[in-house]
Amino acid sequence: MKILIADDEALVRRSIRLFLVNLGVLTEDISEASNGLFMLDALQTGHYDLALVDIRMPAMDGLKAIRQAQTVSPCTKYYILSGFDDFKYAQEAIRLGVCDYILKPIKPVQIEELLEKTISDIEQQKALLLKDLTVYTTALFTFTDAPIGFPITCHPVLITNDIYGEFLSTSELLAKDNDKIMVVPYKEKNGTFLFLFETPEYPGYYKNYLAELIHHCAGRHTIIEGRELQNNLIWKEEYERIISIKTGRPVFKPQTLYRSFQKPPQLPPLLVELCVQCNKSLQALTGNDYGKFTLSCGFLIKHLPSAVEAYPAAAKNMLQFLKNAYKLRECSVQTLQNQLMFLSATVMQPSSKDSVHDELLSYVQQHYKEDLSLSGLSSIFGLSPNYISTIFKQKAGCNFVNYLTGLRMKEGKRLLLETRMTIREIGISVGYNNTSFFIRSFKKAEGITPTEYRKSMVQQ
Repeated sequence: MKILIADDEALVRRSIRLFLVNLGVLTEDISEASNGLFMLDALQTGHYDLALVDIRMPAMDGLKAIRQAQTVSPCTKYYILSGFDDFKYAQEAIRLGVCDYILKPIKPVQIEELLEKTISDIEQQKALLLKDLTVYTTALFTFTDAPIGFPITCHPVLITNDIYGEFLSTSELLAKDNDKIMVVPYKEKNGTFLFLFETPEYPGYYKNYLAELIHHCAGRHTIIEGRELQNNLIWKEEYERIISIKTGRPVFKPQTLYRSFQKPPQLPPLLVELCVQCNKSLQALTGNDYGKFTLSCGFLIKHLPSAVEAYPAAAKNMLQFLKNAYKLRECSVQTLQNQLMFLSATVMQPSSKDSVHDELLSYVQQHYKEDLSLSGLSSIFGLSPNYISTIFKQKAGCNFVNYLTGLRMKEGKRLLLETRMTIREIGISVGYNNTSFFIRSFKKAEGITPTEYRKSMVQQ
């Protein structure tokens, strides 16, 4: 969320900025203007969700500035901040359609309320847009020739699972505090596609998000970047390129990112089939399909020696891929059969860990206010993130993120009803250090904002 403060008094601007920063708004997302002309310049060159505007300013007053600003930035939410309790000013503000007329000195609780309302409106608009974008991205996988156009530029990436037990948790990814990009996931047999859409407030943020993904996935996943999409005209060709790179990655040295300009590998038939079986074996093991895993292992054991002789560099990379994928102590043509058979004999055995299940859920119930994640729980309990995720789905009936959010929201609602704590204080007490993120999370989970929930319960 980007906010513009237009006031000719520097002290007022600094005070409001401090209030906003304390509520979790980033400093770089707050801009200032000392008069109406500077305010118009800011709105013409950038997108702002919220503008807090003083009436009496030099060069151009706030009301005139808002009147002109609405033509260049109609989606911005405008609030009047004034030290004058003048009916004429309020009447003109109403005609202009401003959200509210707030008298100075403005209080922190008023900033909190207008921020909450703005976040609520933004999330509602974003939810409608995400619904449409999900329909469009799902339609891509029908590979229809009928035209599909995106309202905003789409950046597709495929994320593969390269290590047994280490999978990409899209629910965790989507639950992170990031309102600068919209993410639409689509899971299929080849991995997880993420369709990334920049928001108007943060043009060019895709590069930053891709860098974050690279850091998050390094050593566990491969990211294959697709070309920008405005529509579906190049999608079929681009999908085939992405899948070809995904299939052939075992014969190359490990790399986290394949860029959109990289061409698919041209491999001889033997290496192509070995790559296919590497991918199939990992997929089968992840899905606990013992039969398919055994078949793929049999093919690898039989044909890898030929590849070692004909294509030694590619075979060496493939053996390293298998070693990393299955966390083997060593992996060579001589030891491969014993290693894979031992692996299948151990991981395919049914496990009975009911005590661990209960201990895991109990731990989250006691520590839900802390910064918990699947990878963190994996380190504490010595279980793979994939297995922990399965425990939550089997024992709690939902994924880990929804379970954690449910605990936080339950306590948050109790505090809203039983205490007079501010929204910021409640957010911090249930594990959200960023008030804006708490408000967005509450709105997504409950359908209304924390303040709306508090008011609705009091009225009952």
